[in-house]
Amino acid sequence: MIDHPYARWLDKIHNPSQYIGEEVNSIIKVREAVDCRLAICFPELYGIGMSNLGVKILYSAVNERKTLWAERFFAPEPDFEQILRNENVALRSHESHDPLSDFDVIGFSIPTELCYSEILAMLELGKVPLLGSERGDDDPIVIGGGPSIFNPEPISDFFDMFFIGEAEILLPEICETIGRLRKANVPKDKILEEVAKVEGIYVPSHFSVLYDGIKVAEVTHLKKNLPKPIKYFLSDLNNSPYPFKMVIPYGQPVFDRLSVEIDRGCTVGCRYCQAGITYRPVRERAPSEVLRIAEYGMKSTGFDNISLASLSSGDYSSIEPLVKTLMDEMEKQHVAISLPSLRSGSLTRDMIDTISRVRKTGFTITAEAGNERLRWVINKNISDDEIIDTARKVLSGGWTTLKMYFMIGLPTETDEDVYSIPEMVKKIVSLSENGKRFKSINVGVAQFVPKPHTAFQWVAMDSFETLLRKKTILIGAFRKMKKVSMKGHEVEMSFLEGVFSRGDRRLGAVIKKAYEKGCRLDGWSDYFRYDLWLEAFAECGIKPEEYANRKRQQDETLPWDHINVGVNKKYLLRELALSEKGEISEDCRNNKCLGCGMNKEHKIIAKSETFPLPSAVYKRVDNEKLHHFRLHFRKAGLSKYLSHLELKSAITRALKRGGLPVAYSEGFHPHPKLSFGPALSVGVESHYELLDLALEENMPPEYILKTINMNFEKGLEVYQVNKLLPPFSSIQSEIKSATYEVLLSEESGNKVFEPLLRVLMEMDGVEILEKSESMDFIKFESVHLGILTRIRKVLPDFSLGPDVRLVKTGISLEKPMKKAGV
Repeated sequence: MIDHPYARWLDKIHNPSQYIGEEVNSIIKVREAVDCRLAICFPELYGIGMSNLGVKILYSAVNERKTLWAERFFAPEPDFEQILRNENVALRSHESHDPLSDFDVIGFSIPTELCYSEILAMLELGKVPLLGSERGDDDPIVIGGGPSIFNPEPISDFFDMFFIGEAEILLPEICETIGRLRKANVPKDKILEEVAKVEGIYVPSHFSVLYDGIKVAEVTHLKKNLPKPIKYFLSDLNNSPYPFKMVIPYGQPVFDRLSVEIDRGCTVGCRYCQAGITYRPVRERAPSEVLRIAEYGMKSTGFDNISLASLSSGDYSSIEPLVKTLMDEMEKQHVAISLPSLRSGSLTRDMIDTISRVRKTGFTITAEAGNERLRWVINKNISDDEIIDTARKVLSGGWTTLKMYFMIGLPTETDEDVYSIPEMVKKIVSLSENGKRFKSINVGVAQFVPKPHTAFQWVAMDSFETLLRKKTILIGAFRKMKKVSMKGHEVEMSFLEGVFSRGDRRLGAVIKKAYEKGCRLDGWSDYFRYDLWLEAFAECGIKPEEYANRKRQQDETLPWDHINVGVNKKYLLRELALSEKGEISEDCRNNKCLGCGMNKEHKIIAKSETFPLPSAVYKRVDNEKLHHFRLHFRKAGLSKYLSHLELKSAITRALKRGGLPVAYSEGFHPHPKLSFGPALSVGVESHYELLDLALEENMPPEYILKTINMNFEKGLEVYQVNKLLPPFSSIQSEIKSATYEVLLSEESGNKVFEPLLRVLMEMDGVEILEKSESMDFIKFESVHLGILTRIRKVLPDFSLGPDVRLVKTGISLEKPMKKAGV
């Protein structure tokens, strides 16, 4: 019997591994031994949330304190949300499986404005009142933070407070304060007054807002004895705690790699970029610290890709020696390096050659606009020639696939500017280097959204109709081009984002109404319901275009003006004026201070350091010198809900965490030399799974067995290892049949036994070996490896769970391979 609150439904839902918890490096504590429990909530699906570095940092930072316990919550997919509602079951954490309402503090990390409806869904599913005004002294205190809360006003009704800025240092202290005050039975309003004294904390109930029509007339601070909210940031990035033992996802995250933040902030000064303002000043992590994090991070996670995270990684002061030194070490471990945010002009041929030594990770050119005039408007100081030269370097380095990123709807944009985007792409498609051409170019197009605290916070967003027309122009142009595909956000999503990024507190009613109508996961086109959002706006008497498409006056009070991010309005207005003239502001990292309000007080660049000498270039072992082993392993417990792809990832990571010298294939994208048996259906247990493994060194089978089991996910266990002798053949080609057992509870036996037995007896290639009179057991042999799929074709409602178990107990081999010891 599986002890899990969702066990009854895991076989009935999509991607069940995202709900089971018990991942490697997840932290379990004793409830009674902690003073405060924090629920870290990410209002997106598990795969997105487990790719978020901020969530991992906060999880690690809080759990380092013995008196605190941070646990994780993610948004359920609609099919599981419906089950939770129908069964009246609360949303529960991945660690203790306790409901959200049991926690002292609920912290939402909010990546975009399109997550707002999901915040309400998670609160309600967790049995927590939606409105801050409805939550009493015994309810959790709800905190918001993350990239999209630099204008928190539209969601202020649902939160008790917000953390403005970087939270990894202060959040544990705030949780300890809240835990101490709650134990002393201090009322909620007094707790909020106490934490509001901390830099970076904004309590919306401490402010009142008056309106003048669509405009904000005045924002009044009601607690004159408390400081006004100002962004908190770390003065030294080397002091940011890094999660060396980060939780390893059961399922496949969107970004399956180790992300190492090399710097924070940006001084390039793109006028549309909110992150370039809100994450100022620039702080670089010391190269030696980056190397240390990478080394320990790879050992504890088993990922095979390191991403050097940055707003502009090419501007890191020691990027070339850092990449070379890192690759010299990581090549031995078959670990690739990627630079996900690399400005055109900062990419050198040496960097391309270095990065490609393990495998060719992707390159993205962020051109933003199709011509120089419009790039000058947005302060993107990159010429057409630099973009083409960057593409040429990528092509000459062996890459035949390229991503390009553009925006439409930028200030002063004309149709001619829109047409210049496919013209730019056409030039790159026509490039040829040493006889090579790009095989595919993936063009991403986003709609420009004016963001708070940027130079463009005053400009009007293009109307919905205008953006749709411009996007249609691009779709038509790219449809005529071979080798080019275009993707991008839906215009409806961008319009909604524009409304909420510039909104005020009156939009809270719209969010609640849309949620009640069924809006969920608005960042996913499969679930996005623009029609319901329009209904919600209409029923609340609000015209969304008045928020998105209205030009703001330079002297009017903006809804977010009372949130101080450290950059002054004088600087932003000067940048706005320069954009109207089409003039560039130089990067203040290399030139004089531009007076934004941050750079005078803070050190920008980390001290240069001496890098260790590069080691010898790694040489792969010849295939003839490899050593082959066959592993027998079990897949039981909650691990039976891993898909075949997820199982492959789990095993590959375990091998790397164990430091086993796995051999890799040659070619463009080398892969570990692993050979699996046939895919096992999700929900089916197995006592007899096989895996063939090639190592570059000979090792005792018992050492391999012990090492893998020490690093395996719960429920996976290797119980036998044999060394193999040539000639080698695949597991798939050897398997003749498999043996299964069906185990039924008394209740399920009465319902399932007879129809299942009849189906199996009538199925070709299946032989019944044993069955019980008490109708709780069937044993059969099948030549069909996907037996569960075949059963469900006849019995669509056949479901596995605590009451019905299907267990693979053995296999029959046509021609077993030669073994050299056990």
